[in-house]
Amino acid sequence: MATPRLLLRHPSALLAGYLVATCAVQLNASAVGLVRWSDYSVLAPPMAAALLPVRHTLVVGASTLATSVAIYGFAIPGVSEGGRTVVIAAAFLSLAMSLVVCRVRTGQKARCAFAIPPLGGEKRGRIAPAPRRDTGDLCASLLAGGSPAGRLPQPAAVELSYGRADDGGPQAHWLDAIPLPGARVALVAGSVTEDGEPAPTLMPELRAAVRTLADIDMQPDETLTHLQDVLHRLQPDEAAHDVTASCLYAVYDPVTADCTLASAGHPAPIVISPEGVPIAVDLPSGTPHGRTRAQVATAEIRLGKGSVLLLHTHSAPPTGSGSGSGSGSDGSAVPERRIEPQSSLAATCHTALQALAAEGGPRQLRVLAARTRTLDTTTVATWDLAADPAAVSAARRHVTAQLTDWGLDDATPTTVLIVSELVTNAIRHAQPPLHLRLIRCDACLTCEVTDGSTTTPHLRRARTLDEGGRGLFIVAQLTCRWGTRHHAHGKTIWAEHTPLHGP
Repeated sequence: MATPRLLLRHPSALLAGYLVATCAVQLNASAVGLVRWSDYSVLAPPMAAALLPVRHTLVVGASTLATSVAIYGFAIPGVSEGGRTVVIAAAFLSLAMSLVVCRVRTGQKARCAFAIPPLGGEKRGRIAPAPRRDTGDLCASLLAGGSPAGRLPQPAAVELSYGRADDGGPQAHWLDAIPLPGARVALVAGSVTEDGEPAPTLMPELRAAVRTLADIDMQPDETLTHLQDVLHRLQPDEAAHDVTASCLYAVYDPVTADCTLASAGHPAPIVISPEGVPIAVDLPSGTPHGRTRAQVATAEIRLGKGSVLLLHTHSAPPTGSGSGSGSGSDGSAVPERRIEPQSSLAATCHTALQALAAEGGPRQLRVLAARTRTLDTTTVATWDLAADPAAVSAARRHVTAQLTDWGLDDATPTTVLIVSELVTNAIRHAQPPLHLRLIRCDACLTCEVTDGSTTTPHLRRARTLDEGGRGLFIVAQLTCRWGTRHHAHGKTIWAEHTPLHGP
């Protein structure tokens, strides 16, 4: 393929040489009494179609046709009408065949391009990537760019946008958004290195591990502590390579507008206020996961409606740079740039990428922007309950009235039964204070009962004569999913189900 591209640098000279050669061959043949067209002139257009673009093929085919008509129609005497017709018809067929070959080539390239998965969420806010080496093949060059490791969701708690700029090297960084129960969302940033170099083979495994740990719904610092154990199982102590992983795990609750963060060797995110003022989060980076036990730093911040939480990837400096776990790019340049208050998230990602690149950060930059939303009384209802059996009937009345206000009367029987079982269990087996919360988010209703106990309930299968043990079993049958999450003041048992009808 290199020879045709070399010739295409001088297309005019190539065409002129081709026409001169065609005329010389055909006139020379007629001079010795051979009144016929040259095989070369008939085969040239299909050969051009196999090697050259459509435009150049059309020029070659048309030139061949014009040359044949001119030579056999006017320059060569004594050509019969039938011979002239055969020559011109053959030139026409050669041109048509060359166009068919070009059509087949372009169809194959189109199928190769469409076989690549769409970019999805990563396409938003993406700046122009670094130039790649031309492999000389369209399919190979497209596949070299790769596709995202997974499409980011668009949860109700935040609006997300993703941007990246890299040099096409190994991908050892990831950014993720994981929906959590109660309309919350977990935002994750991480990177993996092996002997100071990117470790793209371990990155997908750690990302999958974080998603699995998020499903358990622990506190961010506990999640990162378990991630350390996962890394040790993937790379035991006797391994010859030094593997380190940094990770930032943040959980945002749109009901309280609180964001809890934990970091193991990863730079803190940037908060951009609704007015467009970047603010650095006071969160020490801690130490990354590796051969030694990581030190996890935690923080809790309040994010107003319309704030933007900006996470970015991070690379450790090269070995011998004099910094053991420092950051190649900690995002300090981002707070220096004011963001327009009403700018799109894609523009925010672009600005952050420019700032990080100008700071001299890693050549594989990833930015995740999350604009926060809040849920108000139109979607959330909360009640304080007494630790008394009579509170169960009060909870039923509260839920019935609230669902009527929301126009979800069809969901009342199921929701009331779920709330009755959860509140009854909390009164019998837990301790005060008790709180009931109902969250309406998208097509989902979430019932949450919070108490002051740290005891985790377990699903039981009651026998025929047992008088209890059926509460959580009933809840599990009526809901899409249920679970428990622990916090500093006790625990919360939640259950989600989808109403049959909505407003």
